[in-house]
Amino acid sequence: MSEVSRPARSVRSSTALRAGLSLSDLDIDELWTAYFGLGGSMSMKELVALVEGRLVVSDHEHDMVAQALNDYFTAKGQDHPVSYASDLEAAAAEDVEHGVHRER
Repeated sequence: MSEVSRPARSVRSSTALRAGLSLSDLDIDELWTAYFGLGGSMSMKELVALVEGRLVVSDHEHDMVAQALNDYFTAKGQDHPVSYASDLEAAAAEDVEHGVHRER
């Protein structure tokens, strides 16, 4: 399996989180509250920077934000559409293996 660069993973992370936020009825304050309630440690400014693609975070932090978003969707009886870091990594590695270039 090919290694995917950290910047590429960061783009995928912010894109997935931004898409999840836009699909929800949550505003950034509500997302931060849900994330913080799960034990997240980023500030509101850092969360905004992450969603805007200006901050690179660990897979764990990505997963905590994704979990907060997915909790929102499952509470509404919907699927959990926001990918976790391992899912993003697997998709990126598959793209690299198959020579697929996706616009980001």
